[in-house]
Amino acid sequence: MTSEADICNRALAAIGTRSQIASLTENSNEAINCNLLYHALRDELIRLAPWNCATNYQTLTLLLAAPGTPENPATGGTHWSKGTQPPPPWAYEYAYPSDCLKPLWVVPQFTTGFASGIPITTATTGGVPAYWQGPPVRYKVGVDQDKNGNDIKVILTNQEDAILAYCRRVTNPDVWDSQFDQAVVAALAGRLAIPLTGDKALANLKIQEANAFIVTARQGDGNEGLTINDVTPDWIRVRGISYANDYGWSPNIIFDWGPMLSAY
Repeated sequence: MTSEADICNRALAAIGTRSQIASLTENSNEAINCNLLYHALRDELIRLAPWNCATNYQTLTLLLAAPGTPENPATGGTHWSKGTQPPPPWAYEYAYPSDCLKPLWVVPQFTTGFASGIPITTATTGGVPAYWQGPPVRYKVGVDQDKNGNDIKVILTNQEDAILAYCRRVTNPDVWDSQFDQAVVAALAGRLAIPLTGDKALANLKIQEANAFIVTARQGDGNEGLTINDVTPDWIRVRGISYANDYGWSPNIIFDWGPMLSAY
């Protein structure tokens, strides 16, 4: 089983240090710097792309619903009221998952369990599972305040019973893709080079290696699964019609992969 110390020792070896660590909590200069940089850097790399090895789905926890929705059938006032209604123009406000590093898209809910009606057994034979209807639902990440006035991150959307696809904070290196693993090691080596060796050229070299691993990992990640390259022609788009890409099968199409790691 790969440990955090194993990842750090590989990064230390990459910059030529003669010492290794047994854990991130030991009292050594190498461990202190690894403990300072490792977790934040891992989270930064997970945010750089919709990695398959970090993609998770979760039904969101409802915080507020607009008046007139099934969750809040009461008639609302003539003015928006903070703390009792989601901020306009959104119908629902959900809690931001605690392990979420990068929201990807909100999945629209399906209508029925089976296209041919309710199955008579728990088996999936005899009917076609209903598909999640339509393209991904619009959403926005925001900040609200709880009952005690503390700031909390929230997901705002018009989707009832929303399901969020997101990049999760995956702390177990054994779950990582091998290319993502290499990117973490190279990136950590680049960030450790200056505090441990003072060699800026070495630090930039390792950051360049990390970015190369990230590009390779993105390519491999994007090729895992069915990719659909449907594009709405411009002569249709100018008429106000735009067919969204099917993110259910092809989440990497027209997706903001984010920047690369910055050098020194």
